[in-house]
Amino acid sequence: MKNAVNKPYFSRITPFPRAKLPLAMAVCGLLLAGAGCERKQVETEVEQSAPAATVPAVNVAAAEAFSSEYWQAGQAQVIDAAAAAQALARAVAQLLESPTEDSLETAKLAWLDAHREMAASMPFIKVAFSPADLQQSGNELLLALDSWPAQAGYLDTVPGYSSSGIVNDTAIELTLANLRKQHRLTAHEEASTGFHALEIMLWGPTSERSAEQFVAASGGEQPEALAANRRRELTRLIAQGIDEDLAQLSARWPVTANDLSQRYLAQAPVARVQRIRSAHLDMLRNEVLPRLPESSESDVESGHAADSKQALLAMLRNLQACWLPEGGGGLADLLLDRHQTAALAKTFGELEERLLKMEDPIELAAPAELQRSRQQVDALIGLISGDTQVPARDEEMTPVSLQAPEE
Repeated sequence: MKNAVNKPYFSRITPFPRAKLPLAMAVCGLLLAGAGCERKQVETEVEQSAPAATVPAVNVAAAEAFSSEYWQAGQAQVIDAAAAAQALARAVAQLLESPTEDSLETAKLAWLDAHREMAASMPFIKVAFSPADLQQSGNELLLALDSWPAQAGYLDTVPGYSSSGIVNDTAIELTLANLRKQHRLTAHEEASTGFHALEIMLWGPTSERSAEQFVAASGGEQPEALAANRRRELTRLIAQGIDEDLAQLSARWPVTANDLSQRYLAQAPVARVQRIRSAHLDMLRNEVLPRLPESSESDVESGHAADSKQALLAMLRNLQACWLPEGGGGLADLLLDRHQTAALAKTFGELEERLLKMEDPIELAAPAELQRSRQQVDALIGLISGDTQVPARDEEMTPVSLQAPEE
């Protein structure tokens, strides 16, 4: 899995790596068009398709090699995400120590970096927490880190409500433990931890945050209760929570930790690759599709930072690198037939091309383009699951002449 993570990809949009497969192959029956291919019938000659390609039983040695390498690639990615979260916490600390427009911009860039590293980790995190008894803790971790959308008024002052949010609610003592208790307390939009809560604090409820709003205030008997100082502390604590959560995940990952890896490696190699497939399908359905708005009324992941598309690309690039690494040897070779593999490469390529042309932020893209992207993700789901059968190409058909028997 040498292409699992190609760095750097944060300063610009980078396409997910292309597999060395014939992407231009005309594949009939692909879900993208939603229709099958029709063949011309000739009176004296009919076409007999070659036998449908069958997927052989998964090679145990290949499954062992792939699944072990996949876990190591996940460890490298999670370490990168933890390092980016640590850098984000440092950038926020520097902003609070010296609130300038430059330090605010540095903190925003650190957020973008860490958010995309988190998104790139998703294909691995989904696998690590896929065992039934780990799913709840995995969901709790993802909700703590990446719950969206986040309601600005739950955290800070918003236009028309000068005393809204935790910033102004002095009844809530500002500790990380309390923020975790307040997180999604009565509604899923009430995010008080994670990337999107911090996004609101750095960009501001109306995306017009200035460094001046992070300047410490003085005066009164309890200066720590002033909104400006609570805003500073709330921002610091949210960044601290992200740092802690990803550091703990990174510590749980290595084989030597005998934690998450124990459950993964205890499975037979073939069971591991099937679990990876199931986790990737779950990610496409529950992480990728929701990030492609169905309408103007749909929730948007990173509405203030305008990072939804970049995070989506980071997620998809590691998914494709798992299934179609350059040089072969990916999950497609283990689990799909060659026609499905070619169709998968073609679909990834077309989805990549469409996403890169879209408006950024993604919610500004044309509705038709968003709908087409959703259809292509559905096509990926059908191909990766193996449910979509791809007919052979016309040139692979064997013509057979039918002659009337001699009388």
